[in-house]
Amino acid sequence: MTMSKLYVMVVLMMAQLAGTAAAQSNADEGRVLRARHATSTVQLKVFNVAGAVRLVGWSNDSIVVRGRGPTSNRFYFAGDSAQVKLGIEERTDSQPMPRADLIVYLPTRSRVSVKTVAGDITVSDLAGWFYTVSGNVRISGTASTVDVQSMSGSIDLDVKTPWVRAQTGDGNLLVRGEPQDIDASTIGGTLSIASSTILRGQFGSVSGDVHYSGSPAAGSVFDFSSHSGAIDFALARSVSGVFSLSSVLGSIDNGFSQVRPIATAPHSIRLSLGRGGAQIAARTFKGAIRLHPE
Repeated sequence: MTMSKLYVMVVLMMAQLAGTAAAQSNADEGRVLRARHATSTVQLKVFNVAGAVRLVGWSNDSIVVRGRGPTSNRFYFAGDSAQVKLGIEERTDSQPMPRADLIVYLPTRSRVSVKTVAGDITVSDLAGWFYTVSGNVRISGTASTVDVQSMSGSIDLDVKTPWVRAQTGDGNLLVRGEPQDIDASTIGGTLSIASSTILRGQFGSVSGDVHYSGSPAAGSVFDFSSHSGAIDFALARSVSGVFSLSSVLGSIDNGFSQVRPIATAPHSIRLSLGRGGAQIAARTFKGAIRLHPE
């Protein structure tokens, strides 16, 4: 067999395998429920009580909706190329809603509004408002704005965006990626921040711990607060910032013992590390505040 014939056979085999993999992937995502043309800035509203919602931004000028589970009888899709509303209708009787998962592909410049009750929400390269009662939320990629809330589920943000607001109750909240301006809070869940691009950050919890890891960006302004949870700073040794720490009943532990505080009081400490490029304030009522190298 000549090399040219062998090359052709290999290409054909690779194409066949790729086609099989794509078909299996599409099958995993469920059947197509609806597909239509959409403007690049289409506004989309999605509602699903018991199932998950996955949204994927793409470069095509169309919306494609796939579904898994008993979607055929209760799925609705209404609107035009500029505004679309879709989801799974709620039952009018007392029977529980069967699980039905939705996957939606739409233009990256779209603005979306998503609401579930018990279903997880997964988003890639899309901006909008995302709300769930008990589901978990994961947002990644690039977006112009992100507004996300889960009453008891966890939130994972790994997104490049100029503005974020994120709130959860008992779930954990993880902030990473490349946000610039962020307001993030929990009630009882742990709040973790691992990003070096934040320029303005407001982070709070009632009883959950707050963890910050890394080094604040030059010129950034941070505000941390908690009632009874601890606030922990694991900082790079090259950190540059002025830290104003205060607690009414909790302890304050300075792990940078070689640096003398600018000012101290019975329940507060002010410390300058490096050239003091960032401004960081942290306060609790009875939670501990810890500052140490990572």
